[in-house]
Order: sequence, then C-alpha cells, then structure tokens
Amino acid sequence: MKISFGIIVIDGMPFIKHQLMLIYPYAHEIIICEGGDDVWEQLHGYRHSKDKTLASIKNFPDPENKICFLQKRWKRKNDMCHEYSRVASGDIIWHVDVDEFIDPRHVPYMVELFQRYPEYDAMAPRQIVLWGDTGTIIGAVDIENEHVVIEFPGIDRIYRRKEGLYINHLPLRGYFDPSEKRIIGAKLFPDELLCQRDIYNFHFSYVLPKSVKNKMKYYQQRTPGSTRPGWYENVFMRFSEKREEWIESQFDVGPIDTKNGYHFPFVLKPLHKSLPACFKDLEKDIIHEIGK
Repeated sequence: MKISFGIIVIDGMPFIKHQLMLIYPYAHEIIICEGGDDVWEQLHGYRHSKDKTLASIKNFPDPENKICFLQKRWKRKNDMCHEYSRVASGDIIWHVDVDEFIDPRHVPYMVELFQRYPEYDAMAPRQIVLWGDTGTIIGAVDIENEHVVIEFPGIDRIYRRKEGLYINHLPLRGYFDPSEKRIIGAKLFPDELLCQRDIYNFHFSYVLPKSVKNKMKYYQQRTPGSTRPGWYENVFMRFSEKREEWIESQFDVGPIDTKNGYHFPFVLKPLHKSLPACFKDLEKDIIHEIGK
C-alpha cells in the first residue's frame, strides 16, 4: 500500500527537515502545503515562513521526485488539509502536524494492519506530549479522581483513502455519508494493536518558546479571555527552575483555565523512556533552539 503524507507548515524549523528525512523512505508522495491562514496573518502580519523552512524544503534531496510543494492564499488550516487530500494518490493519507513524530520504523507494521484488517479505516496512536524539554511530558488529571493521571488520547491522523474521505486539521474527520448528509467518524484500529508494539505519537507541542508563544496567540484569538494571564512568563518560562517542584506537587501547568476550555488540568511527569534513537538529531536541534 502506498502512503501519501500531507504536511501543513509555516515557520516549521527545526521540525520540518527531520520530518522529511524520517518519512521520505516510506512515502509514495509528500504533499507540503506551506503558509499561514487568515488567522495566522491576522495574528502575525505575514503569510509565508520567515525562518529557514522554505530553504529546508527547497534544498531537501528528492531523487525519487516524491515532494509536491503547494503555496496558496489559505483561508483556514482545514483548507490546506482539503488541498493535499484532493491531490493525493496513495492508498493511505497520513496527516503530519509538523511537530508530531512517529518512529518511522513502525510504518511497515502499520501498513500491514491496513492490509490485514479492511474493516478498520483510521489510526489514532496515543500521544506523548512533551513539555519544556525532551525529557518531560504532561498528563491529564482525571476530573473524577484528581489523584489519577491519564494518558492523552490519540489523534486520528492516518486514514485509508476511499470515497468520501474528509480530512480536517481539527475535528471533524471521517467519511461523508450521502444518505445521511453528514461526516461519519472512521472505525479506528484498536489501541492495543499499536500500544503492544510501542507505537506512540511524540508531540513536541510545549517545547520551543516560539511555538508556545504562537500557540497562546491562537488560543486567545479562538476564545478571547481563555488563556491564563501571565502564563507564558510565569509558568512556561520558569519550567527549568521549577520542574522538580511542580512534578512533586502536581502543579497545573495548563495554559487555559479549566472553566474556559480544557476540562482537566495538566501535570508534569518525567518521560520514563528514551526517545527513539532516530530522533537523536532532532533532539539536538530542539535543545539548541531552547538554549537560544
């Protein structure tokens, strides 16, 4: 089965070059939709990458002519997903958020699952969400029992390409049912098929200061008043001095007050496993970026 990877990106360094290196051997094609949407331009005042993202894409060796690069005036992030879905020709469409990584050594097994179980149409590997550095993650506190920390659920990023497929950056995703005139969620592969092989989605969501700043602007624009005042300066930027204390006390490091958005607080935990060996160069670049 052939995989079409779809990437949406703006200012994606240092992630984009590592994404391309890791997925290229497994790709039938890589469709890159670059640029910010209307919301990005409203918040930042520009539409195309200002870091080295464009150079990294342009200079990336593509001996098999797998990379398709698209730039348009995107109205929404979802439109970028619709565009790569429209032109993709693979049997599987894999949405790549630029700061999310799955160890590519698992790809052959994941393709095998699609072949073996035609009754399932999408995969949602559980997330390991990194916070502050490459050795700390966040967990979600169970609202029914504040002493229980639960894993983050998976995000359905990987779909079987078939009629009616509808990919969004944010939900809703699935297949359009003309009889019901609505999007029907895909039947997901069972968690255990992925977890038993230690397949997780490593999400470097709260690691780079520039990315976190951008995320806060986005949250505030989406729901005005939802972000905690002074959170970036008083929580995120104090991580290195407060890490051990906050892990011990289960301090809520979430950027959004639970009554304004998320239904649970975030707490810090050590990452009790090493990052996959194939991420070592990525980790070096992240540590360098944090130290700037």
